[in-house]
Amino acid sequence: MERNQLAHLLDRTDHASSACRTALLCGADFTLWDGTTPASRMVPAYERRQAQTLATGAATLGLDEALDTLREAGVTGVRLAQVNVSDPPYVFMVFLAGDPASVITCFGVSQAARA
Repeated sequence: MERNQLAHLLDRTDHASSACRTALLCGADFTLWDGTTPASRMVPAYERRQAQTLATGAATLGLDEALDTLREAGVTGVRLAQVNVSDPPYVFMVFLAGDPASVITCFGVSQAARA
């Protein structure tokens, strides 16, 4: 998948998708992994990520909503993309499904050092 294709799929109204799309269009690095995994198998890892962000006070965009969406997706096969933004430092996770591809959900976590 090309950068512009992923950016097009992120043309949604939620803040996380919008911020991720803007980052992609401004040249942010991204990785799209091959293969799919049931959404339900990803939930525990991102619940741990959520707990970690709460413990450290890291800012997030759409994490709670993304977890709800992943839980609802159940066994739907999900393909994962990551978008790395340097300024401000954020990592976005994009969950894709279907053929043609569509965004299930997206969230971002700040990578800024906490004082």
